[in-house]
Amino acid sequence: MKRLQRCMRMVGILMLCVFTFTACWFAWTVQSQSSRWIATSYNTRLAAARESARAGDIYDCTGAVLATTDEDGNRVYNDDKRTRRAVSQTVGDTLSMSGTGVESFHAATLLGLSGESVFDTLFNPSPVKEGNSLRLTINAELSRYIHKEFPDGYDGAVSLINYKTGEILAMVSMPYYDPEELENRAEAAEASGSGYLNRNTQGQYTPGSVFKIVTLASALEFLPGVEERTYECNGEWEYEGGSVTCAGGAVHGTLTLEEAFAESCNIVFAKLAYELGAQRLVSTAESFGFNDVFQFQDLIVYDSSIDTQMPTVGDLVWSGVGQGKTLVSPLHMALIAASVANDGVMPSPKLIAEVITPSGSTVLRTQDPPYGRVMYSSTAATIARYMYTTVESGTATRAQISGYRVCGKTGSAQISNDSDAQTNAWFAGFVYDDAHPYAISVVVEEGGSGSRRAAELAEKALKKAIELGV
Repeated sequence: MKRLQRCMRMVGILMLCVFTFTACWFAWTVQSQSSRWIATSYNTRLAAARESARAGDIYDCTGAVLATTDEDGNRVYNDDKRTRRAVSQTVGDTLSMSGTGVESFHAATLLGLSGESVFDTLFNPSPVKEGNSLRLTINAELSRYIHKEFPDGYDGAVSLINYKTGEILAMVSMPYYDPEELENRAEAAEASGSGYLNRNTQGQYTPGSVFKIVTLASALEFLPGVEERTYECNGEWEYEGGSVTCAGGAVHGTLTLEEAFAESCNIVFAKLAYELGAQRLVSTAESFGFNDVFQFQDLIVYDSSIDTQMPTVGDLVWSGVGQGKTLVSPLHMALIAASVANDGVMPSPKLIAEVITPSGSTVLRTQDPPYGRVMYSSTAATIARYMYTTVESGTATRAQISGYRVCGKTGSAQISNDSDAQTNAWFAGFVYDDAHPYAISVVVEEGGSGSRRAAELAEKALKKAIELGV
């Protein structure tokens, strides 16, 4: 009997511990994930709140109206069609078709719910008559220009950020949709398909050679004397179980590490990955944010990933050149480029500049702290120098801007085993200029070589940002 009583007590204590843990986990989840919970299209209380509250306006960084509520209570968007479409996934819509947009993710603030407790906001909202307005960090004119210049007939994304502050200046995703043309969820679901997807934050792409930024960082920090060596490229390197070739059958001959980076030599970087081994390569990638669960307060950014096992030599060497199972979002790639320009510190992305209350007072947003130091400042300086060489005389010459020090890396990511299939074109880089601290990533789906469409679009976008002085 005593043994039974002891067992019953143990079971009771265990159940109490499980209940306490579950309650604490639930409270933490509600607090930390409230924006995600509120934003879901299945939150019927949010729909009810939208019926009884006047949502605040959404402005770009210059004060241009991106979304407002008219006298009849209808939500209306920027008058210019191209501007509307350029910022469609970023601003979002009241039907939550683009569920990660500001209209959904920051609905509590826009509807004036955010002053209540999180539990009331989620489960018993009592909306005020008028909500708060939001001023975003994005520039509508810059976004419109990028949308106009995006190669016709192609999908993809452009993320342009301030590499010092993490402020998102433009986030253009193709294809697009028009929030003014949405009538109801059923019709909208059939209309625009992947146009609702913000490829900058939700797209998970094979990075191709832009990942060589990470491989280079790993080599510089783990392989002593790696810069002093010379390397041989004969066009093909055979390893146990397969071989690596350079794009287009190129034979680069004898190279320094800087030349190998500028010419995007697959063989040199595959060999570096082999020498590093999976553990050190993955460790470096994870310091850059791969395999992390991003929790930014201003927006949802899907996680980037790299295989932690790499059971074969082929898995390892192809990961070193950005192929294999490695996936990254364009915004994350812009943050990686930003970390090179920012002395090795990766900023956190910022989308909301300030909150404006119904009375007109301004509340500055507290920004997420920097994501963290992802490499030594000396490593960042070396990579920046290599990226400058890449733009000046390597694969990214189309990204040059007269009078400015542009640094970058191109990529051509294979997305199919079909040798005839087009690659995704990538560019990641920045303008090394204190007055214009811009970092950018561009991906053009099936755009071929990154040295063409992606680099050209990056040059246009960066040049426009400089012109506008955003």
